[in-house]
Amino acid sequence: MDKKKRRANILYRLRKKGVRCNTKEREIYFPYGKEPMKVVQIRRLCNEFNFRVQFEIV
Repeated sequence: MDKKKRRANILYRLRKKGVRCNTKEREIYFPYGKEPMKVVQIRRLCNEFNFRVQFEIV
């Protein structure tokens, strides 16, 4: 599968769960106090596409 298509599919599934993502800066905004690496899509984006997790207070 094409890398861009794979990344777009992973981001789509993650955004459906209500998580904000900034693709230009490669950041994922996740609520503070929860474990982000338990979410499969976040783990894949961090490992394969060098995304970072930024915690935010909700």
